[in-house]
Amino acid sequence: MKSCANTNLYYTYSCMNNLNLEKILLWSVKVGVLSILILPLYVPHGMLFPFITGKNFFFRFLIEIAFVLWIGLATMQSAYRPKLTLLFKSVTIFMVVLFFADLFSPNAYRAFFSNFERMEGFMMLFHLYLYFVLLVSVFKTKKDWLLFFYVTLGVSLVVGFLGFMQRFAGFRISAAGGYRIDSTIGNPAYLAAYLSFHVWLLGLLLRMHWKIWWLRFVYGALIAFELFLIYLTATRGAILGMLGGIILLLILSVVFGKQAYSEPRFRKLAIAALVFLAVLPIVLWSIRGTQFVRSQAILNRLTSISLNDQTTQSRFYIWQMSLRGALERPFLGWGQENYYLVFQKYFDPRLATQEPWFDRSHNIFLDWLVHTGFLGLISFLSIIGITLWGIWRALQKATIDFWVGATLGVLFVTHFLENLFVFDNLNTYLLFFGFLGFAHYSLFSDEKDNIRTHPSQIPMGVSVSAVLVVVVLMGGYFLHWKPAKASFALIQGLVGASQNTTSLSETQKHFREALAYDTFANTEIREQLGNFARGAVNNQQYPLEERKVFTALAIEELRKEILRPAKDIKHMLFLASILARAGELDPTYMLEAETLLKQALSLSPTKQIIYFELAQLYLTQNKAGDALATLQKAISLDPTYQQAVVNTAILGQLVGNKEAVDQALGFVKVNELDEDALRRIGTIYQQRQDFAEAKNVFIKLVAMNPDNAQYRATAAAFYAQFGEFDEAIIEAEAAARLDPAFAKEGQIFIEQLKAQKRQN
Repeated sequence: MKSCANTNLYYTYSCMNNLNLEKILLWSVKVGVLSILILPLYVPHGMLFPFITGKNFFFRFLIEIAFVLWIGLATMQSAYRPKLTLLFKSVTIFMVVLFFADLFSPNAYRAFFSNFERMEGFMMLFHLYLYFVLLVSVFKTKKDWLLFFYVTLGVSLVVGFLGFMQRFAGFRISAAGGYRIDSTIGNPAYLAAYLSFHVWLLGLLLRMHWKIWWLRFVYGALIAFELFLIYLTATRGAILGMLGGIILLLILSVVFGKQAYSEPRFRKLAIAALVFLAVLPIVLWSIRGTQFVRSQAILNRLTSISLNDQTTQSRFYIWQMSLRGALERPFLGWGQENYYLVFQKYFDPRLATQEPWFDRSHNIFLDWLVHTGFLGLISFLSIIGITLWGIWRALQKATIDFWVGATLGVLFVTHFLENLFVFDNLNTYLLFFGFLGFAHYSLFSDEKDNIRTHPSQIPMGVSVSAVLVVVVLMGGYFLHWKPAKASFALIQGLVGASQNTTSLSETQKHFREALAYDTFANTEIREQLGNFARGAVNNQQYPLEERKVFTALAIEELRKEILRPAKDIKHMLFLASILARAGELDPTYMLEAETLLKQALSLSPTKQIIYFELAQLYLTQNKAGDALATLQKAISLDPTYQQAVVNTAILGQLVGNKEAVDQALGFVKVNELDEDALRRIGTIYQQRQDFAEAKNVFIKLVAMNPDNAQYRATAAAFYAQFGEFDEAIIEAEAAARLDPAFAKEGQIFIEQLKAQKRQN
């Protein structure tokens, strides 16, 4: 134990003061780490991507402060330093591989600093590593970990309660709305994963305090509450992952029956529960088409899982693209935040109707394989593997309570299963690394010795920390404060412009202010600038001179962005779109736009949206033939993309290219068209005098929108043409009821129909 026993009173007084300094330093580190667990509640709505940016900026700053304070502790005493266990080494090796993967990536700057939308890259993962180092170095007792658990559990309950209020009391947190809750996490899938960790944490606490009857009741009720909240997220992957975890836990309890149960009858109950959980999905699947299930939005979503589901299909397409990209750079991959290069190079045209820009594989295997190659994937999987191996070894040797060890293992398995269809963010990463730290303490750390710090070492440790805190504050200004200020400036401009409370020149001022900070946020700022400029360039509500100046700024900044290595075609499209729209301001813009779009096609030859932009540009230049040829190329990539087919047919009809129209109409699937596309196709059939097809189209239009008088009247005319007088009369009468202006003309038409019917 630490001791200041000495006959010299001055020495004793000085020693006691030094030990107090050490204690203050130690608790400052612990409080800093625990404060991070509160971040899931923080949502700064004055920042862009408020559920992401603010949390991450504070996380990085708090970790840096806590880490430099810890360096002072580690300077004082080796016991505050992490033990080089197998698990610690595996996490460190993964970070080293990640560093080199990002360093040698095509766009290293983006790999290291990421963007506002994700705030990940090496910056996040490195800070998470520091967080892990602090946990294994400072949280060394059961009391430390119980404190950690209770803080994160308390936060999760507040997050969950806000989600509950969101669902049942109309409490607004995000703009998403809908029946799926997202609380302060900002995304239902992320919220479900965040809550899943706490379900298993409650299982750990339940076991640790099993002998206290009222705590069994409390923890059991909280488990039920958090499971209900996961259900309210309607996240299929999380619910399936949780179900799989419960089944695995029951299987383990059957295998390790003697360790798990004091009485054989409990093992039989576990087997019965296994049978029930195995049958439950089958029952739900069998009743998925019933009125009860279909009337429940969440239950309907959960039972609609299918290999043919659009979301599932899109995942398969993305995974195939990811594999192709991974095989191109198999060793260290493409680096973090460089998935856009894989996405644009190997784009599957069947994804055209999905989200246009994916930046993740949505699969934990493929994400790390693409980002870090096989070396990174193996090193990441080794972390999970070593942790599970440690748990299995402890269970076999009975050196850990069965339910504690099994629950901890199932926690990691559940999270892994969830990430087969989604990916982590800060909220879940904090818990993943947090429980790695607990696994390190429970399974790999045998440190039982007391900390013996020589009093004379304490002032040196405090001095080291003090100097490093100043360094962190100075560095934090550039790494965190400036990009945070840029985010505030950007959101001010966007909000003012969207609400029409600021002039275009005022909006431009905010964009210039955001760019003036010159941070990693510049790419995001330019994207937002370009996106807004596309709508503003021809918006007559703004004065012409203001539009010219604003457009010039957007063009200038996007030109800078596309000069970066490893070009992102999204920026090229934004710039080309602005140039095309600004052609009336400067005719040379048209030529530059065409050049840009052709360059984009060379980088992503299968992405239809580029062909659409190029075709639109040709139409603006009165090059209808070139536009039609461009659209036909887009169709050839994926003839099932109905919007492209309809546009090609319309353009072919306009230019009188019968062959092109015939080809396009051959790909039309009337049942897959929305109302607008269906109406336009019906018009083409009318113009081509293909009245049989036109009639079928307008019959479907009436079914889609029965209150549209024009559809009813047109359908009546087609019915009459084919001698179907009863149907024609019904539609004509309906049209007359819906539109009084048609009543007189409709009555005459109906009389004519009745007369023709009598003649036949």
